[in-house]
Amino acid sequence: MESNLENFFRDLKDDVSSYAELKFELLKLNTYERISKVIAIFSYGLLLMTITIITFLFFMLTLVYLINMWCDSTIAGYGIVAILYLILVILVMLNKKRICLKVINVILFTLNTTDKKNATTTIEPENNQPGQAHDTN
Repeated sequence: MESNLENFFRDLKDDVSSYAELKFELLKLNTYERISKVIAIFSYGLLLMTITIITFLFFMLTLVYLINMWCDSTIAGYGIVAILYLILVILVMLNKKRICLKVINVILFTLNTTDKKNATTTIEPENNQPGQAHDTN
């Protein structure tokens, strides 16, 4: 009788330790998956931002040359575009909290998502106004 009880507790101890190891391994794998999603979204955003900035710079250079032709001056276009950049910088500075909140929402959504969908297509902040429909693709 004592041998059976001893075997039972030994088996129970082995099962509990095996369960704990498997749960820890699952936690590690879930953490790796979520971190890799954040890095993938960050890399995608960085690549998209780089391409957008280069395109924007070429657009602005084209605008400079166009304004230079219209004003018949080599300095006017650069001055007007510099003023446009200054206005853009001021707008970004005024919207600092909104931009930071958007980035935080994207990161938290990606870390907390449990479905296997592509997180880059379903990122929606959870701050809808009352009466607005929330689309979950």
